[in-house]
Amino acid sequence: MYRDAAFALDEHDRAVGAILIGESLMVQCERSADQIRDPHDPQRWRAMREIQDDYPEIWRQLDRAREVLAARGANTMAYEEMRPHVRRTIASDTDDHASTVDADALEDARRAIAELKLAVPGADWKAIARRTRELVAIPELRRHSRFAVVGIVSFVTLAVLTWFLSSIPDKKIDERELMRQELADVASQRKVKIQYLQLAIGERCDAPVAQEYVKLLVMDGQGDHAERFADRYVGRCGEDTVVENWANAPRPPR
Repeated sequence: MYRDAAFALDEHDRAVGAILIGESLMVQCERSADQIRDPHDPQRWRAMREIQDDYPEIWRQLDRAREVLAARGANTMAYEEMRPHVRRTIASDTDDHASTVDADALEDARRAIAELKLAVPGADWKAIARRTRELVAIPELRRHSRFAVVGIVSFVTLAVLTWFLSSIPDKKIDERELMRQELADVASQRKVKIQYLQLAIGERCDAPVAQEYVKLLVMDGQGDHAERFADRYVGRCGEDTVVENWANAPRPPR
């Protein structure tokens, strides 16, 4: 069962992030549409090229969001019912064979975004929009404000890159290689502890330290060293069955 309502999703969620990217592209398409409709705008044809690139990307992002939500068990039926009938292109030809923007295509995208937002009941869209505005920190986008344009484009690019990186499947882990690495780490830590215990025991008669030291020597494959230490330690400090048992423990064949 889909349980997003049990906690508040934010813009770091994969489905929410994809919807936000689609919504940002939608804003860009609307801005380009305004330029295209203005016959005196010098950027009109450039805007037409951009909107033809941005419009398909909106649907790619929304389809990815639907895929994530459907995998969670969310109800995306309304989106799935309208998806086959949406317009594949946003450009339409007029009677004089000039290209213009299909307003119905933009409306399809708006409805699709709204339907997917309804399928994510755990997301506070107003709070997300407020955080986005605070992050951008620009009251309105002006054509002469280059820094504002860079900020908006950087934010959208970062969002796209973040979503793309999160969608890349994790590299398959080689269990054998992982085990070899873990064993190597254990052996390295054991050698460090052996050096520490060697300094700690010195010529002292400290049973717990001596027992731990000889045990680690045997586990590290230094059986001969363990025997010599046990002989010196027992001769100096008296009998210690733990030290002697570890020093005489069976060893694997060389």
